[in-house]
Amino acid sequence: MKYWLTVILLITTMDTYAVNYESKRDFPKLFGMNIGTKNYDNSKYLDDMSKLDLVILGFYPGWKKSGLNIDDVLSYLKERNPRLLIGQYTILNEAYKPLRKYSSNGDKTKKITRQRWWLTNSTGVKQAWTDRYDAWDVNITSWVKPDENNQTYPEWLAIRDFNIYFKNHSNFDIWYFDNVFWKPRVPYADWQVNGDDESNLDPLVMEAYRNGQRLHWDKASNLAPNRLLIGNTDNDLSYPQYKGALNGAFLEGLMGKSWSVANRSGWNAAMKRYRDALANTANPKIVLFHVFGNPHDYRFFRYAYISCLLDDGYFSFTDELVGYSSVPWFDEYNVYLGKAIDPAQYQPYTDSIYKREFENGLVLVNTSSFTKSVSVPDGYKRFQGQQDPVINNGKEAQELSIAGQDGIILVKY
Repeated sequence: MKYWLTVILLITTMDTYAVNYESKRDFPKLFGMNIGTKNYDNSKYLDDMSKLDLVILGFYPGWKKSGLNIDDVLSYLKERNPRLLIGQYTILNEAYKPLRKYSSNGDKTKKITRQRWWLTNSTGVKQAWTDRYDAWDVNITSWVKPDENNQTYPEWLAIRDFNIYFKNHSNFDIWYFDNVFWKPRVPYADWQVNGDDESNLDPLVMEAYRNGQRLHWDKASNLAPNRLLIGNTDNDLSYPQYKGALNGAFLEGLMGKSWSVANRSGWNAAMKRYRDALANTANPKIVLFHVFGNPHDYRFFRYAYISCLLDDGYFSFTDELVGYSSVPWFDEYNVYLGKAIDPAQYQPYTDSIYKREFENGLVLVNTSSFTKSVSVPDGYKRFQGQQDPVINNGKEAQELSIAGQDGIILVKY
């Protein structure tokens, strides 16, 4: 029902919409990846998302539920939090198989099939980088034959997505691109459409693939110059086609999964990916530090969250059992740290412990596997929390013992 979603619709012009996207300077910076279950008609879910600074949503064309449409939901979120940045999910490298052509995204499937833009091997068999999503890969290179408007898939899709999501929905601030891979994930395919299979490690194939991604973003930028472009990247965006082309990066599962950078290569490697993404994106450099975990594992949460606070990105924790369909909340999120006094911290304060000071507090994280002791300046105490009152007990703090791969937030008094 719409009775709880009565909103004041904001009438905007292009000039008023061209707001200053100067990245938020105070902390915490929180974001949500909420592209899972499309319960955008649930007021409690929307209220939870409105507490964030940035959220990525996953509407499908023509989404409508309980009498609400896309604009109703966006307006409600903006009314609750006018500073909230809202993004819409899109994806370039794959599309649903024809058996789902009558879905809300069936127009993509029909277009790809008609133009013969599916990625196939040399025998004509369609290829997929994973079997998880009931989708096939698309050949996004310039080797395919363009359509009657001289457009290849990256250009055509940008126009299609713009017309559906951005042309008439002014409350979308972010155009989000999934699967910004540094190379194709399909090992061998007929990329050049010449009857031969090429390796995904072939330099020509990798370059053509990245050129296709860049063509898509450039078209999107031309169509929607007032939207921020953010991509889900498996690389540091230092490639010539990628460097400086996006306004931000989603670092999916930087911690918390077996495939996470932190698990595969260690904490320092994860932090390097974080710093490199900040260095290789365009202003306002919105880098999204994302982790999976158990929301009751407060120690892991603190370790990840405070690692993020060592630099200037946004943080999100996804409940590994629920996926991208909820907004886990932690006591630490309620601690307003204010602006950072220290710059980003790349070196330990002492013996594997990193520290960063803010206007209203400081954070410490122990990156080793062992308990470490550390002295802190006068005038700080633990905040009083409910989720983990042993750690967050409100007591004065001068000499601390921090468990391995744990952290703590202290506040001024």
